[in-house]
Amino acid sequence: MTDEELLIQLEDCFTGGYTLPQYCIDNGIKKPLFVAEKKFLQFMWKVHVQFRYDKRMTAQFSLLDTPTGGINLSLGKTFTMSLLCVNISELMDAHFDKVIFLTTKQIFEHSPKFIYLDKLAEYFTRKTYVEIPLLSFLQRHPKVKVFTTKLPNNIERYAGGKEFGEKLTETLQLAGQILKGNGNVKTPLDKFGYTNREVYDMIQVARGVIEKADGLTVMKDVADPLIRIQNGKRLTPGQPSRFINKIYFVGPCHYMGSYAPFDKTIESYLQKMLNENNLPYRVENEGQPYSNRYQDIFYNLNALNARPGDIIFLWLSLTAEALPIIDLTNAFDPPHDYREIFVDKAHINEIGYKILAEKFFILLTENNFFRDVEFNYHTPPHVSQIRYTAAIRAGRRKIFRQRGAGSL
Repeated sequence: MTDEELLIQLEDCFTGGYTLPQYCIDNGIKKPLFVAEKKFLQFMWKVHVQFRYDKRMTAQFSLLDTPTGGINLSLGKTFTMSLLCVNISELMDAHFDKVIFLTTKQIFEHSPKFIYLDKLAEYFTRKTYVEIPLLSFLQRHPKVKVFTTKLPNNIERYAGGKEFGEKLTETLQLAGQILKGNGNVKTPLDKFGYTNREVYDMIQVARGVIEKADGLTVMKDVADPLIRIQNGKRLTPGQPSRFINKIYFVGPCHYMGSYAPFDKTIESYLQKMLNENNLPYRVENEGQPYSNRYQDIFYNLNALNARPGDIIFLWLSLTAEALPIIDLTNAFDPPHDYREIFVDKAHINEIGYKILAEKFFILLTENNFFRDVEFNYHTPPHVSQIRYTAAIRAGRRKIFRQRGAGSL
């Protein structure tokens, strides 16, 4: 992303209520130096105003390409402020906890004291669009069990995966030729017996997205025998009419079940396992094609009408450090063969969905998730990240039993 795009992203987070003074306090920064270029002076001014009105701490400001001096802003008699910016060359020997760059331009060697714009924007995005909304949701639903998840969506973690994924992607794209009347082409889903038309339809699971008046974005209903979208979400067969609680899967492609029929998604496989073991839980596929559109994800999360005892697995590209993380990124490691699972660089087929469903079933049953387990989530500003594989050793939360921890 360009500097301009990253700064717009930061400014959007400011509108959401998270500021740079709060960022410094949350991260123990007592003496920050903010560095920008002259062309981004307007943004620098907005940061200065945040510190001007937040009296808990102060900050110093510097420009890379402007001499030391005061910058005044006067709007008649009602608004007059000044900002002293020191040229970066005059501050080389000064002591600062952190030097925070509001530009990607780098004129110094890397240092642990430096925080660069791309990392700053990533932190703010995670805080504003993931962590704060999730903690707000939990305050309203304290007895709903919510977990962020990390799923295997990067074929490059495997030897030869990058090259294999590129070939798969090229092959899969050829399926679009069926719309041009070019006859049959081979695809990574041929081994399941699907026609080119069926493959294309599964690629285009979300044929259209509609936005409701209340801000929700959902898929249009589709009656196709492989797709089956009803009331804006993919159908999960075998759902019991009588149940104790629900298990929701909220997120993009893997949870939506791209490249697979409706009865071979994570949700469908998991529902079948629960039914076979007489566990009265109803699984809901809340997957939508919104990828990293965090606002849409949380609009839909807040519309779930979740009840005490419900379980929510949330998949985002950014995880919330305030919540436990279910890390399944190694789910397709040996003895599984990733070449039998991936259909392109990041997406998987029904074999992969079944494996993930089995992982979730083990997680749920062997770790007493169906009991009334107390989840004492942390609240800001102090948060701690708990990964599934390290939860037992860390001893910070009695969520997982040791017998189950090593099996996933």
